[in-house]
Amino acid sequence: MYKVLMLGMSPVLAGTETFIMTYYRNLDKEKFHIDFISRYKEKLVFEDEILENNSKIFYIPPKSKNYLSYKKIIDKFFKDYGKEYDAIWYNVMGLSNIDMLIYAKKYGIKTRIIHSHSSMWLSNSKIKYLLHNINRYLLKNYATHFFGCSEPAIKYLYSDKIIDNSIVIKNAIEIDRFQFSLEDRLKIREKLNWQNNKIIGNIGRFSKQKNQKFLLESFYKASIKDDNLRLIIIGSSKGGESIKEELVDYIEKYNLQNKVKLIDPQYNISSWLSAFDIFVLPSIFEGLPLSALEAQANGLPVLVSDKITKELKIVNNIDYLSIDLEDSSDIWARSFVDSDIKRIDNSEVEQSFNEKGFNIKLEVKKLENILLGNK
Repeated sequence: MYKVLMLGMSPVLAGTETFIMTYYRNLDKEKFHIDFISRYKEKLVFEDEILENNSKIFYIPPKSKNYLSYKKIIDKFFKDYGKEYDAIWYNVMGLSNIDMLIYAKKYGIKTRIIHSHSSMWLSNSKIKYLLHNINRYLLKNYATHFFGCSEPAIKYLYSDKIIDNSIVIKNAIEIDRFQFSLEDRLKIREKLNWQNNKIIGNIGRFSKQKNQKFLLESFYKASIKDDNLRLIIIGSSKGGESIKEELVDYIEKYNLQNKVKLIDPQYNISSWLSAFDIFVLPSIFEGLPLSALEAQANGLPVLVSDKITKELKIVNNIDYLSIDLEDSSDIWARSFVDSDIKRIDNSEVEQSFNEKGFNIKLEVKKLENILLGNK
């Protein structure tokens, strides 16, 4: 049995957590066993499922809480358990802390994976950014495998000496889980009392990165032209950089309370995608957004920012729009109003996902070969 220590889960349902669980569910359980390291006192998203599958969750406190205690705990953990594992897989947005890899190497874990899930630095902390840049050049001394969700994610995280040895591990998904359901569409739209409206959907943390203030501005302009438009933003407000209150203020300022809904993270995301008519993602940057992949799997027409990698385009009903032009919000507004693109049927979706390498049933085999040293 090949044993892996996984890092990257949190209490919030977001893209990295969804990625990890997709591969966790689909790796061959007769060959692989995965345990988790958590940095949070709160319950992890999908924790019940993880424990039900006989995986363990080990807690190591954040470095910032008590540095001396942290050093003792992390050293003892890897000294006691490191020899039990073949690999450690560290999913990150940045490199301000690579201690897990350092101690994994010290205590003999042979395969040490770092996996980039972003294409731009997120934090406002100058100290963390300094550490991030230092660790970019130290990383080659501690990691053995360099993964990224896209080419931009790889270029962002790794130094030039590492890039040539990096591997894109695609954010593959379970296509069947996101297929369009007419029944779910009707149920949600009836619950909202928006049965006959044109619904625009967005999924992502309430954050500056996701550019939802721009989305609201564009929607406001569109709603003046078409009173039938509605907007749903599904996301989390957890974390110190949430802009949910700013979004609420904007909605009230422009009297959009009856046309816009801000909704907490949903586990039945395919049902919500089925209720939408267009999916939009005007992000300032992304690694490779799972939400837009899932929307394409649902067959939805998709509008995304031109800051997002073209690797995202799996099917032919996705368009890239600028967010930098003086009249960008007007351009997006016109697209909301004018779009009459229909859903792509399931057979075409499946064929495209297979061809582009985003079907988890196929892609997980490639990862298994990498872990086992067969590729």
